[in-house]
Amino acid sequence: MNIKKLHHNSRRFSLLAFCMLVLLAASCKKAEFVPVPEGAIVPTDEATASLKEVLNASTHTLFKAAWGRSTMDAKLKAYGERTKFTLLVPTDAAFLADGMTLEVINKTAPEVLDELLMYHTIASSLDIKDLGQRLDNTMEMSILSNPDLRVKPISPSNPYGSEPYFYRQYLKVQGGNLYINGKDAGKISPVPARNGIFWPISRVLHKPTKTMLEVLQQDGRFGIYLEVLQKCSDLYLEISEGYIERPWTSGLVIEDQGSFYPNITFGSVLAPTDAAFRAAGFADADAVMAMNEQRGLPYLDWDLGVVVGMFASDYMLTYHRWSDLIYPVGEYGNAGRANSTAFYSNDLNNEVLANYVLRDNGGNGNNIPPLIMPMEFGKNANGAVTIKAKGSTHPLAVVIDGDINTLMGPIHAVDHLIPTADFKF
Repeated sequence: MNIKKLHHNSRRFSLLAFCMLVLLAASCKKAEFVPVPEGAIVPTDEATASLKEVLNASTHTLFKAAWGRSTMDAKLKAYGERTKFTLLVPTDAAFLADGMTLEVINKTAPEVLDELLMYHTIASSLDIKDLGQRLDNTMEMSILSNPDLRVKPISPSNPYGSEPYFYRQYLKVQGGNLYINGKDAGKISPVPARNGIFWPISRVLHKPTKTMLEVLQQDGRFGIYLEVLQKCSDLYLEISEGYIERPWTSGLVIEDQGSFYPNITFGSVLAPTDAAFRAAGFADADAVMAMNEQRGLPYLDWDLGVVVGMFASDYMLTYHRWSDLIYPVGEYGNAGRANSTAFYSNDLNNEVLANYVLRDNGGNGNNIPPLIMPMEFGKNANGAVTIKAKGSTHPLAVVIDGDINTLMGPIHAVDHLIPTADFKF
């Protein structure tokens, strides 16, 4: 055997194998940064590049600039190597539309950029398949917290006390697009990474800064609604001769209940505009209160120590807060446990909500029935959400301005009142 020839062939084979490995490695590395085809499932288990490597290889120059000026690398590292994240990455066009030019970013303090980027970062790797198959929104928490706020524990195994408030993102994939907090965030084109998902979006997300009541008060369109609620509360206290309060701001404001207890709850409001009242024949709040007087007011039963009856306006307005004014009450005033009503506009449909339980029976042998969703939803010719009580012949309420985000959840402005089916104007 020709030893020299064998050695030469062996070297040629080794060199060929080495070149093939290099080419294979290069092709794999390149593939990691190619967006997954629209609508496809992201194969996160196959990705080997980190989120930082995907970011560095991307064309999202303004997000990269913001990231580089921030302390986000250290913040993610503090979560530990096993934590996976989802980065919601606004495109350069989205940053520019929001006024965030490179010059602005370079002049922005790192702590301000930290807050912005933390709001765009979710401490989990989203299941794209699940997002596409679910009918309702998936609630995810960003890594941005608010130290002044506390919420009810999410885990059913820990129903007591409270947990820190983290700003939430409600996500849904529909029609090939990602929706965040009810609003379109662009075509789905996520990129898998070893430690999560890199997901470009078409708009910059802004954390809510106001309570529901602050937004309702400052908007200017909901004055009659708020005044009616306040006047009814004041009159209720007067009827009970100062003994029984009927607060109406619960769920709309930050409560002061001590550091151990939750001070904020999540929900939504179908807020009737002043125009909605006028369309129903009420020029102002006094006109609504005149109707209440005409139809008979609640009264105080001294023997039972309770106020008996409701305001007529309660039946006209209760559905705007998901039946918060009238619902079954069992023994000892137990009204059942309320489930979340943090519904964004793409949750407002019968597929999601037709049989939704707003309140259970309260447990502990309570004999009151659960409160099932009393409304039905649709869409008009323009694609806007419509709402009415089940079985109602009253005009449809149309969501004319949805997903107004607050610290508690969304406000949806509606153009008509949503009275109970048997209510007579």
